[in-house]
Amino acid sequence: MVQRATGAAARALLAWVVILGLAAALGYLVSERNARTWSLVPEEGRLVVMKGLFLPLGRTQFKSTDPVVSKVYAPLVPPPAKALPEERSFSEQADLDRELFDLLAGWAREDIASADPARLERGLGYLERALELPALSASQRDTLTALRAESGYYEARRLIEKARAELSEATEKLRLTAGSRSSHALEAQALLTDLSAALDSATHAARTAGGAPAAEAVPPPPPEGRPSGASPGQ
Repeated sequence: MVQRATGAAARALLAWVVILGLAAALGYLVSERNARTWSLVPEEGRLVVMKGLFLPLGRTQFKSTDPVVSKVYAPLVPPPAKALPEERSFSEQADLDRELFDLLAGWAREDIASADPARLERGLGYLERALELPALSASQRDTLTALRAESGYYEARRLIEKARAELSEATEKLRLTAGSRSSHALEAQALLTDLSAALDSATHAARTAGGAPAAEAVPPPPPEGRPSGASPGQ
């Protein structure tokens, strides 16, 4: 009788040990799966990348000690008036990367095509983040290459206009010096002659690229030894 009772107790204890072991294993597997889960969560006008905790439930905003990784997965701010997508979860980081790319590429494409300087700058920022995503598909890499080529054209237009504006400003300063009694007047006259052709070329390129207004014609430098505006008899 005693032996039977002891055997029953041992079997009951073994059953509980097995049950607890299975529960612990199940909890570990669920926690591991949750820890590998990524989410995109709209929050206060931003799209936040969340990472599951090593617990059956729970998640937190993803952060990394690597500054490049932190920048890539930092909260995303959409263009003004652009609605954020609904919350989504992903079992693999690659799936998250591809979803992020589609969002960034779409926003970048619209901003770059606008040719507006402020929007172009924002679009290039989206493009830079998309470039750092590690797990893109082959078709997405093709899209990225095409977007970079397209942005290169608009960046070049912006740089041409910037060069035209800076050359125009330099010309005005040289003209002022050349027409003065400065000790650098003669040097300014020589530089002004050289710069006139460069400004004409930059103005033509800016007008061709983006319809920029032509800069005022650059008058020739005053004859050596005579300030501009002085009469011949002076």
